[in-house]
Amino acid sequence: MQTLSLTNRAELSLSGIKKIRTTEPHQVVAHLDGTMIIITGQNLSVQNLSISEGLLDITGQIDSIRYTKSHARKFSLKNMFK
Repeated sequence: MQTLSLTNRAELSLSGIKKIRTTEPHQVVAHLDGTMIIITGQNLSVQNLSISEGLLDITGQIDSIRYTKSHARKFSLKNMFK
């Protein structure tokens, strides 16, 4: 189960986090169960991160929150020589 709480587009709390992929001032990308969440904005800062508890808190100007399917990249010699 995942929860998302957004306050005044400035404070975001997420639960259900499995892994963090990117933390940059303009974008944070995290993995949930079979899904990725992409948070974009300005001056984004991770205030709290606990992978063991699955919690993530972000502050900054949050412009968008997008869910997308998580695809594990598979190594393939066929794709390597295209």
